[in-house]
Amino acid sequence: MKKFILALTLSGGLLFSSCTTEVTIDQATLQSIVDQAVAAALANYPSSETIANAAREAATQAVAAGFAGQESIDVEAAIAAALAAAEALTNPPVERVGSGGITSISSDTTWSNDKIWLMDGKVVVESGATLTIEEGTIIKSAKGTGANATVLIVAKGAKINAVGTAEKPIIFTDVDDNIVYANGSTSPNRSLTDKGLWGSVILLGNGTVGAAGGVANIEGVVSGYSFTQYGGSSPADNSGIMKYVSIRHTGTAVSPGNELQGLTMGGVGSGTVIENIELFGSEDDGIEIFGGSVNVTNLVVAYQDDDAIDVDQAYSGTISNAAVFMGSGSDTVFEIDGTEDPAGAIVGAYTLTGVTAYGNGAAVKTAVYGDWKSKATGFNENILYVDFKSGSTLKGIDSNYDGAGTSAVVGKLTYKDIVVVSTDSKTSILNGKASEASASWLSVVATRPSSAGADESVFTWTQLY
Repeated sequence: MKKFILALTLSGGLLFSSCTTEVTIDQATLQSIVDQAVAAALANYPSSETIANAAREAATQAVAAGFAGQESIDVEAAIAAALAAAEALTNPPVERVGSGGITSISSDTTWSNDKIWLMDGKVVVESGATLTIEEGTIIKSAKGTGANATVLIVAKGAKINAVGTAEKPIIFTDVDDNIVYANGSTSPNRSLTDKGLWGSVILLGNGTVGAAGGVANIEGVVSGYSFTQYGGSSPADNSGIMKYVSIRHTGTAVSPGNELQGLTMGGVGSGTVIENIELFGSEDDGIEIFGGSVNVTNLVVAYQDDDAIDVDQAYSGTISNAAVFMGSGSDTVFEIDGTEDPAGAIVGAYTLTGVTAYGNGAAVKTAVYGDWKSKATGFNENILYVDFKSGSTLKGIDSNYDGAGTSAVVGKLTYKDIVVVSTDSKTSILNGKASEASASWLSVVATRPSSAGADESVFTWTQLY
């Protein structure tokens, strides 16, 4: 016989009533009902903490709903709720966005976390529209190489509102990644080093860009469309917000030298919020920023083929608190370029602060610490290099080099508190790119200091920590 119970309150002892009697049910009895529901879910679906938590929450809510409505509720109903929650996580519905070609989002749109969203082709958020992505949402991208690569483009005048949490990050990945909500944030079949399986997430804005006329077309996407253009005269332009977002297995190329990255931003202004971002498995750069003044905080880049952090066209924002994990085929930790404005009128100076970079024992290249070139101007401070192969060096330091500094100054390239943990000599590491006498900012130590580099405690939500 089913045991039916009715509740008047959930605080303290639980008071149940029928037409003629009142019975107090203790918390242990309620817990027993929920535990039975969770056990049923785990017996029928892959055992995971995510499934267990969802089943527990659903069963508790089912019991509570019966209590609140003074309707009958039984163990079987709690189990049914738990099983439904497990089913939703294990076999979520798939919502396709696009079928190749170009798909426009012209009005405010929400991608919810109760289904898998599958992008196919160029998905363009048009000016005036906002794409909201709920916490924990999984977005997958259809196969496609070259001009047919799948990308999400937030055009000038559009916004993205992608706010995940440490517990439920938003995930962008490829169509053959078998991850579903039951897996939490860890793929059951993908490796961190799988690369080039789709395009990129691209944000474009009206910020200041060091290019001819102050505007340009973003690389990695076939030109000839208005939505590829970025740049303007609004340094504080707002392209939206991205927090706790993981972007995986990206970077397919349209053609050599015309590649996509993990996260690409062009002319994105300082009104945009980019925080707690994870990028791994890009076939090109991890993050590339063309001009603009957007600030990026709490960034993890791993196993990219080219550069981890690449800035161009007089970028004038701040990148702070970043961790880099180099792959065996990675190029440099940093590639920094200056303005590309032929008149030299549009200039800027970036700040790069609080970075820990980890080398790779199987690295093919040695000139990997960083390449500052093409009239790069900015300030680099508190950068720590750990576990790089002996013989690793700087790749380049531009003629704007001005030695030690304390802040970003247009026209000057300066450094402060750069630490390399190595048995190599300082002269070897500088590689002739700066004199040892001028490089008071560089320390070479045998033991890793505890206070240098990024605060890595904030990265526990990522796959790398």
